[in-house]
Amino acid sequence: MISDETQVGKDTITVLLIKKILEMSDEQQFTLFKQLSDPSFFSKSYGERNEIRKSYVNTVEFEAKGNKYQGISQDISGSGMFIKTNESMTEGSTIILHIPYKENEQYIKVPAEIVRKDSNGIGVEFLKKAE
Repeated sequence: MISDETQVGKDTITVLLIKKILEMSDEQQFTLFKQLSDPSFFSKSYGERNEIRKSYVNTVEFEAKGNKYQGISQDISGSGMFIKTNESMTEGSTIILHIPYKENEQYIKVPAEIVRKDSNGIGVEFLKKAE
């Protein structure tokens, strides 16, 4: 790993990336290829965030199309969160999150849109309530 964050030449980064890719399993390489092939991977909404994310590991329930699901939140910000889940969800879908607070005794219901999904789970953006 590079310990000096000063300017690293493009060739050095390329060689390091190739080495990392060669260390991956075929499945990991394929997953990486799919992620890099997705046009949204390099978009602002995917890679750059305007809000600071904080670790928030907790069981989170959510509803979609009348069905109830469960996952483990990984992080949270003022605009969204990432939830580890094996559920097959669709980007663009609206869900209702049940976010626990007060030592998991009470929940806040928050509408959210699935803005990203990968093999680990879903990224959701909190929706503003209509006034």
